[in-house]
Amino acid sequence: MDEFAYYNSQNEFKNDFIFQNVQHVWIPDQNNSSYPNGQVLFDLASLSNSGKYIDFQQSYIVVPLVVTNVITGSTAVAVDNAFATSLKNGYHQLINSMSVELTNCQVVNLTNFSNLDINYKLLTTCCREDEQNFLPSINFSKDTAESFSYNGANATGGVGECNNTIVQTTFTPVGKGYGANGWNFNQGRINRMLNTSFDPSNCPIGGATGLVTASSLKTVSKNYYVTSGNTDNVHYVTATIPLKIIHDFFRKMPLTKGAYMRLILNLNTQCQSVLSITGGNYSGYTTTSLNNVFPLMVSPIGGGLVLNSGTSVTVGLGIAKSYNTTTSYSHNLSSCRFYARLCEMTPTAEEMYLSAVPTKMILYNDILSFTTYNQAPNAQISQILTNGVSRPRYLLIIPQLAGAINGSAVGTIGSSWSAGVGSASLGTPMNSPFTSSPGTTAPQGSISNINVLVSGQVIYQSNYIFGFEEYLQEIRGSNALNGGIPLGLSSGLLSQNDWENGYRFTYVDLSRRISQPNDDISRSIQVIFTNASPYVTDYFYIIGFEKQIVVSTSTGSLII
Repeated sequence: MDEFAYYNSQNEFKNDFIFQNVQHVWIPDQNNSSYPNGQVLFDLASLSNSGKYIDFQQSYIVVPLVVTNVITGSTAVAVDNAFATSLKNGYHQLINSMSVELTNCQVVNLTNFSNLDINYKLLTTCCREDEQNFLPSINFSKDTAESFSYNGANATGGVGECNNTIVQTTFTPVGKGYGANGWNFNQGRINRMLNTSFDPSNCPIGGATGLVTASSLKTVSKNYYVTSGNTDNVHYVTATIPLKIIHDFFRKMPLTKGAYMRLILNLNTQCQSVLSITGGNYSGYTTTSLNNVFPLMVSPIGGGLVLNSGTSVTVGLGIAKSYNTTTSYSHNLSSCRFYARLCEMTPTAEEMYLSAVPTKMILYNDILSFTTYNQAPNAQISQILTNGVSRPRYLLIIPQLAGAINGSAVGTIGSSWSAGVGSASLGTPMNSPFTSSPGTTAPQGSISNINVLVSGQVIYQSNYIFGFEEYLQEIRGSNALNGGIPLGLSSGLLSQNDWENGYRFTYVDLSRRISQPNDDISRSIQVIFTNASPYVTDYFYIIGFEKQIVVSTSTGSLII
């Protein structure tokens, strides 16, 4: 404290005029309000011709979403249904893959399940202060790891893997067990609903007061909820996605003038799930999605979803317009937008900038994805993920309850499909409207005896066997500020309890090398481990590897 006061008093305070003008300019997508396959294309030629520097790190994308919940046969409106449907954790879950071209050269590859990599980085990079101010802007609130349940038969809470409960129960310890008491609800999901379930007709300052109306909210594109007739529940959501969270390339890109960029996003939208109801219970669902990821969640019957009558519920997600509904609903924004931060430097600052940084070498991580399905309990997995990748930086393993047994009867889940909900498997939990996957992993999805071989050389001298080894030695500091070493200045949202219960990622640092020539050698990546979970498991693998480009800051062109 004394040193800070002393040295702070010696600082000179002066004005440094760097930018003479900063504007945020938006560019519409090239889709002409048509998104049949969920693909969004941005051509940013007008930005490259603006004569200004583009700050990609502070630019973002806006995707207008219409979420519908249609109750077949409903005879009355229930105001609680504002909390019947929500998005899964983070707007980044909308992204399946992306491609980025800079001056007609592809710098980011199209890779499926990019949202898995983004999700892990947010969980291990962000801090508690981010939860208060930044993360709500991207609809991110960590799902509760202790609130998972599983139903292998018809139930009010859902079928198969579930993590959709939003109503807290009374703490009654007598006759209850772990996870069956007052904490057994998904706090993260209800937090996200504060962003998307605002009901202007039934809030204290709305309704008859007239202080808040749906039309006033629509004008400014605030997220809100309305009903139509007795059957249709509609959420209008404006999803803002900062470029810096969706790929390392944008986080590393310098202030650049004249950069011509094309961006292609393949989104997990234009999808729906039909939930069947029998005797007041959910009895199954059929999800139709483009990439086997359904980014919506539906509440338990009587715990967010109120059914006055009805035999099924259909929830859907569309861009700008409702998807596959009898009545068409439209967002205030008719297309996606790219918001670019354009900076105009003062002559002195620009001269110094171009003199100091005429070209900029950018080292950024891109990803590859792989999958392994239907691994039995206690199975010994040994798989070569790739025969050749240079500059590997990390390996991320995401376990999920196997789609082949999701929904199977309790007691048979450890072997293979057995008659449970319906007559066939419900499919991967990532495609389920009842659970938080892919924001979370398989509950208690344990891996043991793990090691990774890079060109035949093991990463760990001894295989990691216990969970605490993996968490403390890899997960805790993987993306944290200062590696999570100083107690007063670190980051990351995953506690060891979170990790053990619902975020069972496995992370392996592959970046250590003796020299640059050694790092440039193409290498094979092989993973070995044991499925320590008592159920059949699917595994998703992400390999991060480093790319290198050189960019001219004055023209935006690539220098080979």
